[in-house]
Amino acid sequence: MGHCNRHPRKGNPVIEVSVDQLSQVEYLIEQSKLGNHILFDSNTIRNSFESPFDEGFSEEDAYAVEHHIERIITQPSIERKKAYLDGLNHETHRLVVRTYLNIVENNLYDEIKDFH
Repeated sequence: MGHCNRHPRKGNPVIEVSVDQLSQVEYLIEQSKLGNHILFDSNTIRNSFESPFDEGFSEEDAYAVEHHIERIITQPSIERKKAYLDGLNHETHRLVVRTYLNIVENNLYDEIKDFH
């Protein structure tokens, strides 16, 4: 199963999610690992990597949008998650996509580590 590699900073509360929310997050991550990005279309993913000011993606970028990732997780349905994403400004949306893909990538790396 997929899992969110979340290393909270000292003093940050850990988000509490229901079993249903956790199942949905695991489903989204598992699908994304297979290349089926349910929350984002291919243009959105491509555009998240094509910023003229892009100097890479840092841990600080991920922490800057952490609360948005948490809000997405707590949305009760895929449609509500997409609606939340649609309400974000362009730069925040781009960073949320990059953070989400980073979570997916970390899950893939963890599977490879566990396999060896």
